[in-house]
Amino acid sequence: MEKKKIFAVITAVMMLAMLCGCGDEEKDTESSKQESSAASTDTSGESSGEVSKIHPTSSSLASPLSLEEWGKAAKYSADRSEYATVPVRIVRIYSGNQAEKEVKRFTSADETYTYKAPDIGCQWVIADYEINLDSFPAGKAGADASVSSFVTAADGSNIEYKGKKYAVYTMNITDGEYYYEGIRKGSIAYEIPTGCTDYIITLGEYDEQQAFYTPGSDK
Repeated sequence: MEKKKIFAVITAVMMLAMLCGCGDEEKDTESSKQESSAASTDTSGESSGEVSKIHPTSSSLASPLSLEEWGKAAKYSADRSEYATVPVRIVRIYSGNQAEKEVKRFTSADETYTYKAPDIGCQWVIADYEINLDSFPAGKAGADASVSSFVTAADGSNIEYKGKKYAVYTMNITDGEYYYEGIRKGSIAYEIPTGCTDYIITLGEYDEQQAFYTPGSDK
């Protein structure tokens, strides 16, 4: 009889231990799920609430957008082998020593470019932009934040300033990272006559959907 009581007590203790162990496993599993969920949602550059407020507007050389306005631009999708339209906007334009330092920093770290000092009477200018990749077909490899860009006169021709014409070339200086979604940041740099603000910045592939911007005074 005594042996039966001892056996019953041992059995109860073992069952209690098993139940405690199962409870810990459930907690660990739930914790892992929460961590996994947190990691999977941290993939966009901005909250989905902010992204849903984006309503890009069509523009043209004759009717350009102002800074901070979302426009429509074509970006090439290597995954689909075709162009896709994405929302873009220019958020800031600046020049002077800060722009020159940024161009030097980028060219020193990128083998594609070699730094060139601006011509006499000209300066480096940088335009920071944002691109929304949420609906872009990035594929398994992802997509970078680069977008084709052009700087021209208001009629699309070379810029003319103080009686002299300038053919302006742009350089995309994004971080080179690849993404699958979200609002991502990029920048373009270009050399332009010092004091010239009467021109158009165009984002998007030539002969495809493009967004046009008037720079105003740089900061």
